This record gives sequence, C-alpha cells and structure tokens, in this order.
Amino acid sequence: ATVSVLYWRMATSLVLSCILCAGAVVVDLKAYGRDAVRVRVAPSGSTITGPLTSALLDNDAPGGESQVLSNGNIHVTADSSGVVTVTRKSDGVVLLEGVSVVFSQPTNGSRPGTTKVTAAFKGRKQRIYGLGEHKTFRVNQFPYSKVFADSLFYGDSQGGDVSIPWYCSDMGYGFVWNSPSLGMVNITENVTQWVADATRNLDFWVVTTERDPPSYAAAGRSFFAELLEKYVDAVGHALPLPFWASGFIQSKNRYRNQTQLLDVARGYVTRGLPISMIVIDYFHWVHMGDWSLNPACFPDPQKMVDELRGMGIELMVTLWPYVGMAGVNVSVNWPEYQANGYLATSQATGKPENFWNGWSAPNNAVVDPTYDKAMEATAKHWYEGYGKYGIKAIWMDESEPDHVNYISGGQWDFRAGSDSEMLPAWVQFWAKGFRHALEDLAGLAPGDFFILSRNAWPGTWANGAALWSGDIQSTWEELTDAVAIGQGVMMSGVALWTTDIGGYVNGNPEDPDFQQLIVRWFQFGAFCPLFRTHGARDGGPPADECWMTNGDNEVWNLAKDEEHYNAITAVMYLREDLRDYVMRINNETVHTGMPMMRPMFLQFPNDTTCQTDASVEKQFMFGPDWLVSPVTTPNATTWNVYLPPLPPTHEWVYWWTQTVQTKAGWVAFDVSSIADFPLCFRRPKESS
Repeated sequence: ATVSVLYWRMATSLVLSCILCAGAVVVDLKAYGRDAVRVRVAPSGSTITGPLTSALLDNDAPGGESQVLSNGNIHVTADSSGVVTVTRKSDGVVLLEGVSVVFSQPTNGSRPGTTKVTAAFKGRKQRIYGLGEHKTFRVNQFPYSKVFADSLFYGDSQGGDVSIPWYCSDMGYGFVWNSPSLGMVNITENVTQWVADATRNLDFWVVTTERDPPSYAAAGRSFFAELLEKYVDAVGHALPLPFWASGFIQSKNRYRNQTQLLDVARGYVTRGLPISMIVIDYFHWVHMGDWSLNPACFPDPQKMVDELRGMGIELMVTLWPYVGMAGVNVSVNWPEYQANGYLATSQATGKPENFWNGWSAPNNAVVDPTYDKAMEATAKHWYEGYGKYGIKAIWMDESEPDHVNYISGGQWDFRAGSDSEMLPAWVQFWAKGFRHALEDLAGLAPGDFFILSRNAWPGTWANGAALWSGDIQSTWEELTDAVAIGQGVMMSGVALWTTDIGGYVNGNPEDPDFQQLIVRWFQFGAFCPLFRTHGARDGGPPADECWMTNGDNEVWNLAKDEEHYNAITAVMYLREDLRDYVMRINNETVHTGMPMMRPMFLQFPNDTTCQTDASVEKQFMFGPDWLVSPVTTPNATTWNVYLPPLPPTHEWVYWWTQTVQTKAGWVAFDVSSIADFPLCFRRPKESS
C-alpha cells in the first residue's frame, strides 16, 4: 500500500495519521499522543468523520493509507474487515484483540449517514479502573456492563450513576470509546463489546505504557499514573480549583430566602467554624427558566453577595436547563427560546415538548446547548440573573439532562443531532457554554470560578466542572459505597468530586442511627476533593411564599451533643488547616492527572497487598501523605487498616494521638469513640 504520512504537533506530542481503504471498510489509524493510537473504521463507501463531539481534544480529518501503525511502544494492525489488534512492542503483549466490527441500522430518527456500530474484542480477566460513577461497592469494575441510557435516567440512577467511557487495565493500557452516542458496554472474561446506537463510524483511542509494566514498581511509580497522564493529555486537563472552594461548603435542600441564608452564614462565622462557600438550591426562581432570583425571596442579591464575601464566603447558585412552557409555569424566556429554536424538539411533533415534569413545575422544555446561539443566550441570562452580582459558582444540577420518560433513542432532536447520536455528551456542551459565560461575560480566569455538575463525560473537567454523587440515601450502605465510588471517579479522570455529607434523601437528626452516620460521613467528606454537606433533612417549618425549606442541616443542628459536635468540628478545623495541601495536590491533578483521592494501588505500586487485595479498597490516600479509612458501620469499636511499609526514612503517624506506628501491615485501630477513625499521615523521620 502507498503510505502518506502527515506530521504536526498536538500540545507537546507527535501525531501522525494513516488511512487504509481496505475493501469492505475504510480504516484510519492515527498516532495520537505518546504511545497512543486513535482508531476509526467506517463502512465501505463512507468517509471517515469525527463524532458530533469528540472526547479527544483534536477532532481532525484523517490522512494517508496503511494497515499498520506504530507509535512509540504501541503497534496497531487492521485487517480488511476493520478488526484491530493492539500490541505493546516492548514485551509483545497483545492488549486488545479484535473479533468483529459490525455496522447495522441505526436507531430510528437518526440523521442520514449514521450507523450502528458494534465492536467486539476477545475477553480476558483483568482489573479495570474508571468508567465513571457507579454503585458497585468496588473500585475494580471488572466485570462490567452498562446501558448508557440507564445512567442518564433519574428513575434508575437518582443522578448517582455516570458513564464515562474510559478505563485503564492492569495489563498496562487505557481505552476511550470516542462516541457520544447512546449504546452499551460489556466487559467480561469472554468478550469486551462496545455498541454505539447511532454514529458515523467506529472511533476509539488506546494507549499503553512506555515500557513493560513490571518495571514501574521497581522505580516506585505506578504505570496507572502514566496512563492517567496520557489520558488527560488526550481529552483535556482539569481547570484549577479556586482556593475559596477548597474549604467547607454548606448546603441544604433548601435555603428559601435571603434572611435564612445570611443567618446561617453568620452562624458559622460567630461560632468560629470554617466555611468557604454557601449554596442556594433549586426553585429560587419564579418560573422554571427565568434564571434569576425571586425578588420576593431574595430582594437584594448584591447586598447578599457583598455581605457573604465580607465574611470570606462565596455564593453558589443552582441552575437548571429547563424553560417553563405552559400552564402555570411559563418562563419569561419562553417566547425567545421557542421563536429562535433554542430548545430540543420532539421527533413525534417537531416542536419543543415536556422534557422534565416537576411536582410543582410541570411542562418544561430543555435547552439545546449544541446550538451555539442557544448556549450564548442562556449564558447571557445567567449573567443578568446571577453573574453581574459577582456570583462565581454555578451548580449545574439536572445535567443529564433529567427527563420524565426514559430515553432509549429516537425521541428527541438537537441541533447537532438526535438523542441517539449525542445525549451522553449533552453535559459537555452545557459545561463548555458556562465556562465561556464565566470567562467571557463575568471576566473570570480559570482558578477563580467553579462549576458543580451531576453528570460528566471525558473532558468535562477541562471546562471546570466538578461532579457529585447525586441524590443518594442517608444510609450506611451509601456511605460504604461512596468510599469506593470516589476512588473510581478519580480513576475516570474527574478532578473534583464530592458526596452529600449525610446523604441527600431523608436523614432525621433526631434518629440515633443518623446521629452516628452524620459524624462518620463528615470524617469521610473532609478528605474528599470537595468538602460539602447537603441534604433534604426530615422536618422543617411549613412552606411559605418562598416554598419549603426542609429540616436543618447545619453543624450545630446536626450534632446531637457536645461529643458529636466536637467530632465534626475537629475534621472541619483539620480540613481548614490542610487547604494549602489541598491546593497542592489539586495542582498535581491539573498538571498530571494524578488524582487527589487515590486508590492504594496507585500510591504504592510495589506493594503486593495494595495491588491485589480488594479489602484495601475500603481505604485510600488523600494525596501522597494522608491515609484515610472511613468508619462505615454503626457502633464500630475497632477498624482494620493496612499500613504499607515505608522507606526507612519515613514513618506513619496516627493523627488523633500523634503516635508513631512501628508496625506495618494490617493494624486494628480503636474507633469506639465517635471522634476517632483511622487517619494516618506519613512524614520523614526525625534525625537522631
């Protein structure tokens, strides 16, 4: 074959591209970053094109001809049917061995030129990490199966299941399924299968290590760290965490007026409790899609923001992606959005229809952020409603976007394509639009604004979007799962993550079980990248003209007695003291992709227990120095923790007693006091 090779620079990485017209299919192999290749395969007679939105930073055109491509330590071959084999050159290990590529009829309602793609690879037993946010009670996601539409449907997920089509394997490779389409994935010992329901062509990215994986342990660096760095090089590095978001974030469902919000903020300050941000939650508007504070409930936003900032507190306000369109819920922006085509349309009627139906706000169309003008208009309304007052944090709730009826595909159209073609990446367009609003309209630089989202896709963090764990229950099971979920989210590339401390749904401060749970959850939350409480607590006064407010969710209202109050405030003060450390490890994440919250295998690559024992998934490292093992069962008296052996120059210190731990391995810590949980830090030994 004649090979035409095109060279250029992407960031600091060399990229080259080759195309093969191989009889039945068209194949494009492109060297994309260090030791990485992008593979695209199109049906015969078609042309290689990028997806509607690419997980990869560079979504360029193909070039050249070839069936074989090497790039650094990776070697890729494609046969005439588009089946691909990926090998690591240094040791000859076959990383991916294709079985079949099948093109078939796409979901009804998809645009002309689209196809359904099913790609199958030989299965094998492996440890895999990443793939998003899932309630599996484990960090290693193998075996794994997911229908992407299930993650997006609140009725199934409660906003707590997020599909990010990336994983890295203990075989020493990483994989991105570069399609925003609805579909599914199944990874087992028998087969690995990916399906895109409506796309232009098969498109994935695979990366391997610079050398054989066993050589990394001896050098003291995890090969997973290298794979994560190459991954964020390809999909985008996170924006920095603002210092003002690195401390404690107070939230509840919901502060319903300006007086209540300021009283809570003053309550923290007068008690000397650390607080860096406070939150106004949903239905603070008159009608859905007004994107402004109800003046009857928040009469002077500028005064409110100024007073908060004078206390050292920033304000975050939630924003939902819907526009009220009928009945008692008609937004002031409905005529503009309807007339200009700024809303998703039903394939059945060709018009905007009810996408989300709230109990107090029915009939809501959803914004189409794939249409630039729609996103520009929404950004402008955000600025007029919030940004002009100096608000620098957006809570991007409902960002699946949540929908009243399950979307399997073929139901909604957006400017860029059908729901089948792009719904999993809707959040990417939404986050990108608000990043530009914060930068271009509010004049803020990266590192001085903050976005919190309930959904993610590869690279949403490059637009400044953090993730939280959705509307989880106030149970010990949810706390247990959160410890594993957070680690898995970090291995998915998400830079900033948090839970609702105490859980979101229910939680009765008068219940003795919840009184224990909230303390233990604070102890975990203080060592998450974002330290944030939220919840719809039982109780609260009757609704008024500013609607309901639920039960109290402030520290002094949650702690049943002085012992519990002191236990909570102890970790609040510790987190406050660690904010410079938090910024330092976030800076490492921004530059290298190394997570702030690290599974043990990632920090201790030469420790066999950390690499192979699933029980260590109950603990994690917060940055390189703090080992955290949250207590996740009620009435616990001892808690077993694995302390990896350290070099002779360093030692483990148990934080609560400042006691040097002379023994490595499994250690039972006394946690009979509600204030104690296994928290150790490593430090250099003092010279004798």
